[in-house]
Amino acid sequence: MWKNYLKISFRNLRKRKLYTAINLLGLTVALVSFILISLYIKHEWSYDRMYTDSDRIYRFTQSFASMGENELYSSTPSSLVPTVLEEFDEAESATLIFDLSIFQSVVIDNAGDSQEEKKFALADSRFYEVFDFEMLTGNPKTVLSQPNQLVLTKSTAERYFGSVLSAEGKTLKVDGQDYLISGVMEDFPSNSHIDFDFIASFLTHRHGKNPEWSPSNYYTYVKLKEGADLDIFKSKLDVMKDKYLGADMEEYGFKTAFFLQPVTDIHLGDESLNNIKPVTDIKYLYIFGIVAILLIAIGVINYVNLATAEATERNKEVGLRKVMGAGRFQLFGQFVSESLLLTFAAMLLSILCIYLLAPQFSSFSGFPIGGGTLLSPEAIGGLAVLLLLVGLLAGIYPSLILSGMEPIKALGNTVKIGGGAWVRKSLVVFQFFISMGLLIATFIVQSQLNYMQDVNLGYDQERLISLSYHYSMRDGISTIKDEMIRKGAARSVARAADSPIFIQAGYSIFPGGDNTEEFMITGYSVDRDIVKTLDLELLAGENFTEADPTRQEARKSEAVHPVLFNEFAIKKMGWTAEEAIGKNVNLGFGMGVIKGVVKDFYFNSLHHEVGPLVIYNDPDNANVLLVKLPTGNPAEHLAALESVWKETVANRPFNYEFVDAAYGQMYASEQRISQIFALFSGIAIFIACMGLFGLVSYVALRRTREISIRKVLGATQTSVIQVLAADFFKLLVISAALAVGFGLWFGNSWLQDFSNRTEITIWPFAMSIGVVLLLAILTIGYRAWKVFQLNPSKTLKSE
Repeated sequence: MWKNYLKISFRNLRKRKLYTAINLLGLTVALVSFILISLYIKHEWSYDRMYTDSDRIYRFTQSFASMGENELYSSTPSSLVPTVLEEFDEAESATLIFDLSIFQSVVIDNAGDSQEEKKFALADSRFYEVFDFEMLTGNPKTVLSQPNQLVLTKSTAERYFGSVLSAEGKTLKVDGQDYLISGVMEDFPSNSHIDFDFIASFLTHRHGKNPEWSPSNYYTYVKLKEGADLDIFKSKLDVMKDKYLGADMEEYGFKTAFFLQPVTDIHLGDESLNNIKPVTDIKYLYIFGIVAILLIAIGVINYVNLATAEATERNKEVGLRKVMGAGRFQLFGQFVSESLLLTFAAMLLSILCIYLLAPQFSSFSGFPIGGGTLLSPEAIGGLAVLLLLVGLLAGIYPSLILSGMEPIKALGNTVKIGGGAWVRKSLVVFQFFISMGLLIATFIVQSQLNYMQDVNLGYDQERLISLSYHYSMRDGISTIKDEMIRKGAARSVARAADSPIFIQAGYSIFPGGDNTEEFMITGYSVDRDIVKTLDLELLAGENFTEADPTRQEARKSEAVHPVLFNEFAIKKMGWTAEEAIGKNVNLGFGMGVIKGVVKDFYFNSLHHEVGPLVIYNDPDNANVLLVKLPTGNPAEHLAALESVWKETVANRPFNYEFVDAAYGQMYASEQRISQIFALFSGIAIFIACMGLFGLVSYVALRRTREISIRKVLGATQTSVIQVLAADFFKLLVISAALAVGFGLWFGNSWLQDFSNRTEITIWPFAMSIGVVLLLAILTIGYRAWKVFQLNPSKTLKSE
């Protein structure tokens, strides 16, 4: 029976070529979009689930609280691991990672060939006990058990030595120190929050040999024993904290606590935490999932609309079948089989398209689509379910209508499809509502991105570059600065602890001196040229001078050292900028005197407000050179800078970064959201217009005789278009009204995550609705023009 259904279905689909092409194209595009989005969401959800017993692995986080303000950090002290292993019976194993790239890059020397590397970390000997990554060479229990051991990833070993086997037992110089390659591991999976090219033994580091409770610079993980009581483990953390840190924290006015974060929650967790890899906001996954479902819905709606519109064209077929003895169930099976056959063809085409688009999508999304991605049993099962679901959803309603026709009315061509027109109109409204809504969302996201790029940050990013330097270069860095300026390669050069786009050192202001307030504040260690280099605006007081002692010099002599505050911090202390000059402030590690007040500038993401900032004259704690290029050709100035660098720093490559480009990278997730919305709103509009083209074609063919008569009576092409378009434009107006409501909701919901945001204007709505209406006009106009070109004598004669 089903074999016969499929044969007849194939003939019917081949006979109605326009109908088949529109539905096939719409379903294929919808399926490609749905499958790609589903693969992306699955990949994001799968983060850190590949480890054995991943549900028992946790990362420690540490909070610091002062005067009601609380900040959470993902890094902890080096003493945490040995203490937990010694005092906590629930711990099966524990490990830590020191991400060296947070502070500096390293130079790897392989037989005289030097390269600067950033993805370099140190880990203790239990790293591969907690995270069972695949080792290609070396014993995972011993590869990090001795100082100066180094594990390479597969791609890194091939890059340096040509093959995995060639790397084993060789040595590399890391910042001038020899490291023995003790093992090679498989590259870190794309769905692991850990991602490095080099893993060195933590015993090489001073805290690897002598762990301490300060500083908190290390990512720490624990794997609990099977059946361990998590609540008991957590309660012991408070006891441990009081035992080892209570007194010190109380002395400095802090409260601290340790918490556990499941390793599988890291990637979709708190975005404010520092992480090895950028995390993903979970709400975006929900948004993408909804978009995927809506795109499938639009493709299905196309099929339903065209199938119900054509129902009256198939009434004689239904009548004859029923007269010949066909039951309703048989007719239902016939029409559903057409839907399933069309969906199956669309599925095959979508799989082909995905493999063709795999490189582009992998580059866009950040995860690879391998050869077996859609060929695994799990993927095949999912595609089969999707095929049945889409095929049935598309075919059930039209099949119910067609199989329910009465034979006499069907043969007499007097069938009226009850509710069919109303359903088609509702579905058209829904299609174009989604299309307009996605486009409005695209323009709102883009307007916020434009705002973030154009907003006045309070300092000048133009022609500003950053150069990281090694701590061993600090003694000679003044010479490098002077030489850069002497040769005209730089207008100004300043040393700083961080690039100004993200300053992260946390301190506290304590009562004492002239200040009675206590609050947390961000600290920025720089030299006296920072104000000139960043073009910061001094609201009161003066900049640092050569006569001012540095922070380190003042601490040694217990002298008061000059500092600069931003206006936010001054207002928090209850002073005006002028009143603040000369005031003494207790900075915890010494008394500071306010020498100047700078206008607020953004030193973090625009998701947050500015916040209080203290600027220290503290070049010894800086590791970045901020260089302001002169006006003119940047390439020439960069070449001159490189020349100075190579003359004075022969052993380190010249790697620079434009600050404005790095600032743009801070909003990579928002940029991706904008691109995804733009892509899928375009797809939604395309599918909807294809459906509209099919419906207009159907209406035009049904009204060919009427149009021919109008043409004979002198109707113009414009009037014919108006006749065909009248009903459709009413539906588009309803869609536009709904889309405006959605756009207002989306804009307010999405922008609330930004402390600094653009205003919602009329332009995203006007542009989105205008674009969709224009495409609809072109679609309707083209089909009406084709009908208008028909010879009336032939069409009327055929009637």
